[in-house]
Amino acid sequence: MNSLPARPPHRRERLSAWMQAEDVTCAVLFGADHVTHLTGYARYFGGPSAVVVGDEGDYVLVVMQDEAPVARNAASADEVIGFGERGFGIDLDPVAGLVATVAALPAVARAQRLGIASELAGANARLGAQLNATLVDAGEPLHGIRLVKDWDELEKIGASYELCWLGQDAVADGAVPGTSEIELFTAAQAAAQIASGAPIEFVCDLLSGPNTADVCCPIHVAGTRVVQAGDVVIADVVVRSNGYWGDSAETHAVASAEGAEGKAAEARALLLDVLEEARTMLVPGAKGSSVFAHVHERIVEALPAGELPHHAGHGLGLGAFEDPHLIPSDDTPLEPWMVLAVEPGVYFPRRYGARVENVFVVTPSGGIELRRLLAETR
Repeated sequence: MNSLPARPPHRRERLSAWMQAEDVTCAVLFGADHVTHLTGYARYFGGPSAVVVGDEGDYVLVVMQDEAPVARNAASADEVIGFGERGFGIDLDPVAGLVATVAALPAVARAQRLGIASELAGANARLGAQLNATLVDAGEPLHGIRLVKDWDELEKIGASYELCWLGQDAVADGAVPGTSEIELFTAAQAAAQIASGAPIEFVCDLLSGPNTADVCCPIHVAGTRVVQAGDVVIADVVVRSNGYWGDSAETHAVASAEGAEGKAAEARALLLDVLEEARTMLVPGAKGSSVFAHVHERIVEALPAGELPHHAGHGLGLGAFEDPHLIPSDDTPLEPWMVLAVEPGVYFPRRYGARVENVFVVTPSGGIELRRLLAETR
């Protein structure tokens, strides 16, 4: 493997640098993704939460009372505080209690300039009403910080990515005549969830036969159609575990003497070539619009009867579909250590489709497939 670029400062250091530049002495960040990003805490069916970055660089995690013991063991935080009363479903406005607890923290109460960002509707306004501080939007800088991944984030994305491929293996094994789409969908979910050892978040396009020309949900949702000999099956398996998403897509063949799988195999082979070409373009300074233009041109020139009606890829991390995007309108320059899922596809109306997808890390020598990067640098 070619030498990797220098790793960026840790995300907490990047946030601290922004706070210093903006003369912000404290930051309050509401919502599960902010909490996961900055403390590593992610909990299935967790309640509203916030992380507070104090003027001495300390991190305080605020969660519901009953979550606090779990969070103390799982989070990377200097202090974990529980809010509200014990119990579930009794308080129908828990955000009010969260905001009140945050507002009472000394670092928040004494702040003159307070950084703030929220994924919880109304939380920013509620907090502002209880303080005299000047509120400084931290959402945009945090968005930029999130795009460039730290090593621990790559490992978490990689773990979810591996679960996706276990799901793909289950689809490959089950794609035989007589199996329904919903059975394949369920097999992929079960394989990933059992391997995870905990509940996962799971999203999946599962299309078979002529349905594969319908591209994705919500146009076609996995149903009772039974796979037949000669079919192709598209599986786009997306899994979130420990707060971070993985993504994958593959075209599986249901073999027969004659069938669409032969032509789909040819289309898949082309898509794999295009995927490799796109990988080499994932260098610092490149733009998603340029990668999309290349992918689109290669596909429609080689297969003029087909179409590419979707993006060519997207960022991946705390979100399953985050910036930057490989689309005509995204001119965001790529940066080292961004993570992108690249997914060329081609679809022949009312006949069949094909799609492949891998996840890459941006480096000066081109994208490095995430599983390879993690395996070769452990």
